[in-house]
Amino acid sequence: GFHLDQNVVASLDTASQWLLHAGRRALASASVKDTSHTGAVIGNLSFPTRAMADYSARKWLGDELADLVGLPVESAKSRFMSGLPADILATGLGLGEQAYAIDAACASSLYAIKLACDQLHDGKARTMLAGAVCASDDLFLHVGFSSLSALSKAGRSRPFDSQADGLIPASGAGFVVLKRLRDAL
Repeated sequence: GFHLDQNVVASLDTASQWLLHAGRRALASASVKDTSHTGAVIGNLSFPTRAMADYSARKWLGDELADLVGLPVESAKSRFMSGLPADILATGLGLGEQAYAIDAACASSLYAIKLACDQLHDGKARTMLAGAVCASDDLFLHVGFSSLSALSKAGRSRPFDSQADGLIPASGAGFVVLKRLRDAL
């Protein structure tokens, strides 16, 4: 169902697969059938994913030792986590306008919406997908955020709350579909 070979889709990192699925669902729920004037802005923190970690470990260990410890064989594409998911999304959904990824830390998804609105305002697209993906390796996330003392001590996510005491890492992908009011009507 994508403009990509099914074997390519199957070999993609989880982050790219989630983007394809979430993007297709968002466009379908907004009844967007013609994607020739559609672009996308994706918030992507570019942290190592599980597939990227496995790919890197296999390269460091070598195939013989990696097979011995049971590391899966990952696609070489797994090493590109910054901009590649946006390109895969654009190709897979047949988007005709600009698609790119940004990394603005925890503000990535909100900044993606702002930049998508700019594209609409400037007349560079009629429809925009704006959203984010996070499929980071759990070990990397927890070690990294623990060393920064950024994890919530209470174990609760409370953004914008005066009692917020840190973040709770999560995984997933989501999009909103945006249009100028006259185009939406």
